[in-house]
Formats: sequence, C-alpha cells, structure tokens
Amino acid sequence: MADDQQRNTASAFPAPPPFYSHFTLENQAKLKEFQAQEASGNDETNVGENASSQQQLPPELVCLIPPKPPTEGQYRSFGDTWNIPDRLPTLKELNIPQLFPEPSGESYNVDRAQELRRLCKSLLLNYLELVGIMGMSPEEFEEKVYHLRIHLINIHQLINEYRPHQARETLIAMMEEQLEKSKQETEENRKACAKIKDMMAGLSSYNANGLLVDSDQSTEEEKKEAAIAKASEGTKGDEKKDGASWEALSQAGLL
Repeated sequence: MADDQQRNTASAFPAPPPFYSHFTLENQAKLKEFQAQEASGNDETNVGENASSQQQLPPELVCLIPPKPPTEGQYRSFGDTWNIPDRLPTLKELNIPQLFPEPSGESYNVDRAQELRRLCKSLLLNYLELVGIMGMSPEEFEEKVYHLRIHLINIHQLINEYRPHQARETLIAMMEEQLEKSKQETEENRKACAKIKDMMAGLSSYNANGLLVDSDQSTEEEKKEAAIAKASEGTKGDEKKDGASWEALSQAGLL
C-alpha cells in the first residue's frame, strides 16, 4: 500500500486517491446531519476544528472534512520535494560544493554578475580540459564531468537567487504598463469629450437650409413679431373707439 502511494506521488500522471469514491451526495448529507447534531449538543459548530467530534465520524466521512494547511515540513509533488514555507535551499543544505563566496551580514554584498562571469569562464576551461582528456585518456572523464556538473549547479543557484528580484521588476513593469495604458485611455476620452463639445457648440449657429436658425436671430424675429402683433391690436382698438364716437354723434342729431 505504501509502495503504491509512493509511486502515485512520484508519478508524472498520478492516479486519483482511493478516498475519492467517498465524495458522494449521500455522504455529504450524512456529514451535514452529524454536524447539525453536534451543533445542537454543544457550542462547537465546526466539526473540522473539534478533534473529538472528528474521531467519532465514520471513516467514509472523515475525508470530507478538509485538513488544515500545513505550516512546516515538506511535501512531494510530481516526484519533487518542496519545503514549507517555500524557499530556495542553499547548496550546503543540498551537500553540494559552493564555488562563490557567502554573503556577510544581512545585506547581500556578493556581485552575482561578476561571479557568474567567473563561473562561466571556469566552466569553459573545464570543458576544454574535458575535450583534451577525451583525446588522450578517455577513462578519466568522470572527474571533469563532475566539475562541469558542480559549475552548472552553482550557476543555476546564482540565477535562482535573482528570481525574487525578477518577480519584483516584472510586477513593476506590468503596473507601469497598466498605468500608461490608463493614461492613454484617459487622454483619448478627454479628446473625445472636447470634440463632442466643439460639435455641440457648432450646432447652435448651424443653419441647414433654414431648418436651424441662429438663436440671436430667432430672438430678434420673435421681438419683431411681438411688436407687430401689439401694433395691430392697438390699431383695432383705435378703430373700435372711432366707430363708437361716430355712433354717439349720430344719435345726438349732430350729424
């Protein structure tokens, strides 16, 4: 059983765990009933946090309660071992010779770029020595292959130490790109608003074959029409007054 679990953990395409068959609707309903009974019996409403209640669960219901995330130790995934918390192990922890100096103090005072150039030159030199050994005594290749491997591991370690810096710079670049994009969109919106305002301002003085009239011109015409209407009303009033006076004079026998 342990060997099967180890093979499943190390496999690139592991089989599903054997307890996946317990995740059924019937078992979920049983778990809810058990939680309701426990909640009515005491103040503990979360069965997953109550160890005694979890021990009373049937085996097919225990796996339905998710475990707490681990805070320390190691775990395996696709054949690799990962530390908790996730961090880059040192070469000393991996029992591999370290070819670059250790940083002194809290700040990292080792020039990685210079160390990488030095290791690359040493790697090239070891490769040339390996070529010479393969031409003279091929049976002595193992030592030089080991040296090449150590150099490559140290180079890879220095590059991996750049990953946090790379992640920060990548995040900064993404945020700057988003900010620049937002500024461009804002500027385009402002230009569009200014263009629409100019168009609206032009419509007030635009006359399309007499359909649209200037507001000042329309106001003057309205004033003229009002004055003409008032004058015509005054003329009608005077005519009424003159007709009444002639009628009075005729009734008095003066005409």
